Amino acid sequence: MTLKPMVVRTKSEAAYDALREAILDRRLEPGQRVTLTELASDLGMSLTPVREALRLLASQGLVHQDSNRGTWITEYSRARAEEVYRLRLLLEPYAIELAAAKMTDDDLAGIDQALQDFDAACSEARYSDLPELNAVLHKRIYRVAGAGLMLEFINRLWESIPYQSMSVVTHHERSAKEHHLIVDALHSRDPAAAAKALRDHITHARSETMERLENYSTDADS
Repeated sequence: MTLKPMVVRTKSEAAYDALREAILDRRLEPGQRVTLTELASDLGMSLTPVREALRLLASQGLVHQDSNRGTWITEYSRARAEEVYRLRLLLEPYAIELAAAKMTDDDLAGIDQALQDFDAACSEARYSDLPELNAVLHKRIYRVAGAGLMLEFINRLWESIPYQSMSVVTHHERSAKEHHLIVDALHSRDPAAAAKALRDHITHARSETMERLENYSTDADS
């Protein structure tokens, strides 16, 4: 008999999952202000796991926290998403081409470890960890390019808007498969193949994000 391991989530993970889904299906509206006590009451939890969940969501750009103004749900638009993905499609394939051309065995070992960490989180249903692990993998690859100014621009795209975290959790199985295609191309020291695999990866994420934002707009207009 083969038994499937039982996944036990912490209260913080459960709070993260519940709040993230409420944000993505717009039960918590963009721009809406929320309080820790109200969210904890709605979730039937104590303040501590909800506070930790909000910290994670803030690090992923899904909520904003300000010591003076409080906490509110991030506002995002289709126009801003289009701009972000256009820039990503320009910069990141170029970065990975540069990286693939100068990749060392030590670089690949670090990338392989980051890929394994992402895969492990997928298999263990640690979805709250996926946005961070996804970013670690991508940035570990781009860092090999050694192009400091370009990496600063890429980091700004990743850190300013939550589109990556919107896509990677919902479509983690597809993301994992595409990560392997990207890393396989790096192992082959094939800059063109690595750039193509990454371009496909970003394009799929763009399509998923735009579809979600289109649905938001349709719901708002109905």
